[in-house]
Amino acid sequence: MKINIKKLPKSEVEIEGELGADLFEDFFTRALKRLGENLKIDGFRKGKIPEHILLAKIPEMTILEEMAQVALNEHYPKILEAEKIDAIGQPMISITKLARKNPLGFKIKTAELGEIKLPDYKNIAREINSKVTPEEKTRLKIIEKIIEGSELEIPEILLEVELNKIIYRMESDITGMGLKFEDYLKQLSKTKEDLKKDFRVDAEKGAKLALILNEIAKVEAIVADEEQVLKEVAQILKQHKNADREGARMHAEQVLTNEKIFVFLENC
Repeated sequence: MKINIKKLPKSEVEIEGELGADLFEDFFTRALKRLGENLKIDGFRKGKIPEHILLAKIPEMTILEEMAQVALNEHYPKILEAEKIDAIGQPMISITKLARKNPLGFKIKTAELGEIKLPDYKNIAREINSKVTPEEKTRLKIIEKIIEGSELEIPEILLEVELNKIIYRMESDITGMGLKFEDYLKQLSKTKEDLKKDFRVDAEKGAKLALILNEIAKVEAIVADEEQVLKEVAQILKQHKNADREGARMHAEQVLTNEKIFVFLENC
């Protein structure tokens, strides 16, 4: 595998590389099987469709895209470990070369965990806990005070992730009311980019929170319970049939770890 690492401003890192043709080809059968698990064809049981039938029904580009996803899901953590990159958050991945019997070309932009100076978060939690009972407002007050006293740099990629979350939730709420999001934007005379500008402060707060919780988890050695993670992943995959297992696991680990951090702070 050929890899080139470029350090960018604001603790961002760009990884550009190629996965050898033979190595990439090894993911063909696995990708085809994954695609076949959700394919329905009369006369065949789900997940038991012969390979030659799958090849006739699934476009080659769809298979190649699935191969790329499976390959990078497996090799991205290995790249981080080999290059000693302490990455955080979801990476932005773009494919630069994609063809059968050829190397897989890719470019990954990720955020590296920079220096974070935390205040005495245990003392902050103790002070707030002594004044109010263990409710949601308590958590909010503790976190706001910790954010206020922290010093850290926010990678732009994390900020973009938070902005996309905000826009996605907003879009889901609007469509859930039976409205078209595009029509809603027209009524506001705004674009998605305009909304991102409006919500930038909220996104900065969300990104700071993610970084701070990650740092507290590291300092206090707080990790999610493996059994709970597996149960949460199973639930996610049950509700969202096409969800990526690795992505579901990352989400479950983050949610459960954060909950343990909040409980830890509430009991300081």
